Amino acid sequence: MHQRTLTKLIILGVLGWGAFHAVGAYRLNHNPSRAAVVFACTLLFLGCWLAVLRVSSRRVARRKLDEAQD
Repeated sequence: MHQRTLTKLIILGVLGWGAFHAVGAYRLNHNPSRAAVVFACTLLFLGCWLAVLRVSSRRVARRKLDEAQD
């Protein structure tokens, strides 16, 4: 399986996991702010994870470019 496809599947899985827990948080006492906090934390986690992946891929690409020039 291609790396990007796998990453997209993991992202969708984490979003589904966050939505599942957000619904559970809402059903606990029908407070929509609980669900919003749970899902916001999921989105924050994904945002940080994607930022790290982007920085890492740029470093790897830069390293490969430097090695090719030497």
